Amino acid sequence: MTISSRPLRFITCGSVDDGKSTLIGRLLYDSKALMIDQLDSLARHTNSARGARSFTGELDLSLITDGLEAEREQGITIDVAYRYFTTPKRKFIIADAPGHEQYTRNMVTGASKSDVAVILIDVTKVDFTQNEIILLPQTKRHAAIAGLLGIRHLIVAVNKMDAIAFDETKFNRVVDAFTQIAASLALPPFAAIPISALRGDGVVAHSENTSWFNGASLLASLEAIELHDSGTGQEQPHSLVAVQYVTRDAADDHRRWITGDVADAAIAVGDAIRVFPSGAQAVVAELSTPRGSVATAKIGEAVAIALDRQVDVARGDWIVGSKLETAIAASQQASAVIAWLDTTPLVVGRRLLARHGTRWLPARVSRVERRLNLQTAQWNLPSAGSESATVSCNEIVEATIEFASNIPLADYSASQTRGAIVLVDPGTHATAAAGMIRVEK
Repeated sequence: MTISSRPLRFITCGSVDDGKSTLIGRLLYDSKALMIDQLDSLARHTNSARGARSFTGELDLSLITDGLEAEREQGITIDVAYRYFTTPKRKFIIADAPGHEQYTRNMVTGASKSDVAVILIDVTKVDFTQNEIILLPQTKRHAAIAGLLGIRHLIVAVNKMDAIAFDETKFNRVVDAFTQIAASLALPPFAAIPISALRGDGVVAHSENTSWFNGASLLASLEAIELHDSGTGQEQPHSLVAVQYVTRDAADDHRRWITGDVADAAIAVGDAIRVFPSGAQAVVAELSTPRGSVATAKIGEAVAIALDRQVDVARGDWIVGSKLETAIAASQQASAVIAWLDTTPLVVGRRLLARHGTRWLPARVSRVERRLNLQTAQWNLPSAGSESATVSCNEIVEATIEFASNIPLADYSASQTRGAIVLVDPGTHATAAAGMIRVEK
């Protein structure tokens, strides 16, 4: 296993004012990833925010990512801000997610494409006088979403350590509190790092203030993470392509190209394939990617596929390896964990549109099985009358979804392509929910 050549995508998440934007600004600033013009612009915006005519203090590093005018006026992150930077060891894409509960849907969007979640905990919001430390509900919500979306690498950045004089005992108490949450949510193992985003301790390098900490800094930890290019943690043995578009060859009117993104495993010239749902069989005759004509298209690449014969295929169909076709669990019903994102509550039985791969089809939530209690980080047991339950914005539930026709389902942890569902309001076309399919093993 080697470090992937593609950029590492990570998201910073936590509660409001935990220091997410400042942390990203510190990462970019201390790793020398900011250009001179960006530093000049940052100084001007810092002056404007402080009402000064000339720069007289430290740079406000949070302004690097809080780019919207409304964000600068309110001092919070509203949208997901993306930044790209590189170090001698690695390339990175950062998603700065908003912390307020109102913008949980934005966090879901940013986390869905992330390899790593950096969860910030603000020690100034922790009551150390209590025997048991209680972390904020939004911290628990973001941790739960990161786990449900299958993010396999978690880093807990215990921030604002300078406010508690870099107290090792208090740091360990915070880590113990998060460990309990991680256990209740069945999260993967995580690394905990003491930092001060404002001052820079532990971000790019550790200082004497944390001499008691033996682990790596945040940047060093990110640089060392190993990724599988499949994005699911384990490459599947058979290729899979959700058909986006079918077009004719400009030079040969009888030749058609089937386009989509490669998922689960690479696809190669000579592979035997089947079309789902028709079951039509063919052999891959040619592949074209942004790299040109290739013998093998890699996972995640956009690909155009030419087959050795004409088959009936259209947008919404699936091109699958012939061996995978027999293993596909086609069903009209699925259990899924859904994050409800619409401001209009979900009423069980409400008609929705589901997007699965590239196919749109009618769907409805027929039953709410259980809810995630973010105060306790525990799933509540099913309650009587759940058939008529409602789900409010930003709630996370496990539910049964019924579809208008059979679709090829998979557990989200095994295949994000076949295990992801987006639910849409058919009247407003607003995204109502993000769903992760659960298949009993």
